[in-house]
Amino acid sequence: MEVALASAALSVSLKLAASPALKNLLTNASTYLGVDMARELHELETIILPQFELLIEAADKGNHRPKLDKWLQELKEAFYLAEDLLDGHEYTLLKRQAKGKDSLSDNASSIKSTFMKPLRAASSMLSILSSENRKLIQQLNELKATLAKAKDFCELLCLPSGYNAEAPIISSAVVPETTSLPPLKVIGHDKDRDRIIDQLIRTTAITKSSTAMYSGLAIVGAGGMGKSTLAQHVYNDKRVKEYFDVRMWVSISRKLDVRRHTREIIESASQGECPRIDNLDTLQRKLRDILQESGKFLLVLDDVWFEPASGREWDQLLAPLVSQQMGSKVLVTSRRDTFPAALCCEEVCPLENMEDAQFLALFKHHAFCGTEIGNSLLCEKLEDFAEKIAKRLGQSPLAAKVVGSQLKGKTDVTAWKDALTIKIDKLSEPMSALLWSYEKLDPCLQRCFLYCSLFPKGHKYGVEELVYLWMAEGLVDSCNKNKRVEDNGMDCFHEMISASFFQPVYEEDTFYVMHDLLHDLAESLSKGNYFRLEDDKVIEIPSTVRYLSVRVDSMKQHKLSICKLHHIRTIICIDPLMDDVSDIFNEILQNLKKLRVLRLSSYSSSKLPESVGELKHLRYLNIIRTLISDLPRSLCTLYHLQLLLLNDKVESFPEKLCNLRKLRHLERHVDGIDTSYKETLPQIPYIGKLTLLQELQEFSVQKKKGYELQQLRDMNEIRGSLSVTNLENVTGKDQALESKLCQKSHLRSLQLVWSCKNNTNAEDSLHLEILEGLMPPPQLMGLTIHGYKSSKYPSWFLDGSYFENLESLSFVDCSALQSLPSNTVVFRNCSSLGIINMLNLNTLPCLPLGLKVKYIQLPTAYIYFEQ
Repeated sequence: MEVALASAALSVSLKLAASPALKNLLTNASTYLGVDMARELHELETIILPQFELLIEAADKGNHRPKLDKWLQELKEAFYLAEDLLDGHEYTLLKRQAKGKDSLSDNASSIKSTFMKPLRAASSMLSILSSENRKLIQQLNELKATLAKAKDFCELLCLPSGYNAEAPIISSAVVPETTSLPPLKVIGHDKDRDRIIDQLIRTTAITKSSTAMYSGLAIVGAGGMGKSTLAQHVYNDKRVKEYFDVRMWVSISRKLDVRRHTREIIESASQGECPRIDNLDTLQRKLRDILQESGKFLLVLDDVWFEPASGREWDQLLAPLVSQQMGSKVLVTSRRDTFPAALCCEEVCPLENMEDAQFLALFKHHAFCGTEIGNSLLCEKLEDFAEKIAKRLGQSPLAAKVVGSQLKGKTDVTAWKDALTIKIDKLSEPMSALLWSYEKLDPCLQRCFLYCSLFPKGHKYGVEELVYLWMAEGLVDSCNKNKRVEDNGMDCFHEMISASFFQPVYEEDTFYVMHDLLHDLAESLSKGNYFRLEDDKVIEIPSTVRYLSVRVDSMKQHKLSICKLHHIRTIICIDPLMDDVSDIFNEILQNLKKLRVLRLSSYSSSKLPESVGELKHLRYLNIIRTLISDLPRSLCTLYHLQLLLLNDKVESFPEKLCNLRKLRHLERHVDGIDTSYKETLPQIPYIGKLTLLQELQEFSVQKKKGYELQQLRDMNEIRGSLSVTNLENVTGKDQALESKLCQKSHLRSLQLVWSCKNNTNAEDSLHLEILEGLMPPPQLMGLTIHGYKSSKYPSWFLDGSYFENLESLSFVDCSALQSLPSNTVVFRNCSSLGIINMLNLNTLPCLPLGLKVKYIQLPTAYIYFEQ
């Protein structure tokens, strides 16, 4: 197993470097710089990578492994460097566009046409090229030479040069669509669940006589046996919810950190974020106060690893657990059956092997769930395969779940035969089954899975959070013109859920977790490329690391080690730092020029360092969990930036933010919490240059340059909800038409707002002209018209067939309107109609049955009825 993991890890190391760069090099380098390496790249993709394990095995037998390892390291470094140089070349073109052309008529595709322009003639005269281009051409030629060595290895190791294996993949057609909260089913542990619940909700004689305010119960079993799943079902059982006044769930995941885990217990108990408090005494008093105000509590500590030397830390963690009533409990899950005295563990519930019939039922549940097989002979054959495969999975429920999910929906017998190669001898070692399932993933999904090793065990993954990071790292395909890269990322996440690499956590918002053994697999395969800095005892970080996450209170002692990582692409702060980021990060950022992802988390500085502008490769900048309110002007030179995620303390933007033309997501989150709730952005002059922006909650029309309605003209990627305000600043129909609202086909909700500052109810004929020009997209589902002062409706509104699926319609402060349209076809799909403060409205047409009408006449009447 160790050999298989080592070989897979070596393969992963090269694929991580090569895969994101291959398409970029194939599409760009050969065409525009005269370095034709299409054949070499094709051989790498179709010959070397598909039979990588054979290559390593042959090298080991022939004592050629050192030579192979050296070549792989050279090739990996060459890929990374070539991609960085190509990226730098594109940055120069983006910078030239930002500085040379400032009008709105710029074509967004001009960058691509400039980037792809052939330079073959120039390449023969290197002296007239810029130093950057000379360096790029030289590096591409070096990469070509390194790639050419692949052929030598094939001949040396007697590998077939014409090998062209197709990588086994999960096609999107095979993977069934999943909901965000798929039902969980426990098979084989119903008696265990009921026994545990019975012990939790009864007060024993030992508990009554004990001086402790709680008693403990442990679920013990090998990794992958379903301990956490069983605990989750107990935790969410109706009987448990009714018995305990407050329930808390915290994942310990081996390493106990008293401060961090105390914070997590507080957050779980209060269902909110714990303020950043470093003083342990203050934290413990806060937790004690919460529990004293409640009745009985249940605390679940998942994945506990008790070390004898950690007894004092456990005493500290559990000291605040007090209650006003007897009967509080602590439930732990663990692979070991030894526990600290402070847990007051009265009983241990060992999870035994499932019966053969139950285990087979579990495997079949995951392998056949949602699949209908019409051919009875094929069904019988697959059932037979299922029985044989289940016997080879070592009674590991996790292996049954992952392997079964991988086979779900597959009717090709070959895939089922392949699964018969799995053999688990011990229940505690299901890793071979997990590795088999990993190798069956599409290469894109493999890269996305490995990326998760940057986060600690027990981490709750948010879908949007992870997809944004995958996008910024170039891990998901962006070449499909018919599909957004965000949608490709969401598809990857849903396929990983379907393959049981993620499982949902039921809380107020939807998050997902990864089983510890799967996390172990990701960590072992990505070693050397990904690194988690979680321990202050770490002296040196491997020089090969390109992706780093930080989970320490202070980075001061690690600053020198991090500054040496000149090739690092990612820094993610998991927990808030207590350092002053303006000092530490200023020095770090000046050394780490190749960063593509930077997520800061600190509560000690209000200013983002000016040196952030030197990160010309940066795609993703997240300062949600910081106190930063001041953004430097240098931010506007990050021309590759795709995602800028801010906190609600940022009240204004630097003047030339519109130069960031690759920006797709510009979001402001409330209270420093990365949630789905997003606040309205401050106004951005010349925002119309940001043609790739996906969301714009509000656009306020102004009469000064850069804020005109025509700024919306080319912003056809915006989706969700848009509110266009201050329409009184629009001069007429022609100006309204320039917004081209009808082309915003991704919008679902639109608000058109005139500000009624003069409070007059007089009719304004100009309003009709303007609204005529503000024709919405026909796909719109919700429309609100606010402050409209004409008594007539625009022609597009009177055309009952214009809207395809308008579900919600509202009129607010439209004082000149005396009636709704007599052509009620416009209401045919509507489920909601709002009529608010319509002073002169005197007639209503016969509205469709089932339409909910909200009628508010301020300040005297509020009528809500169904027609």
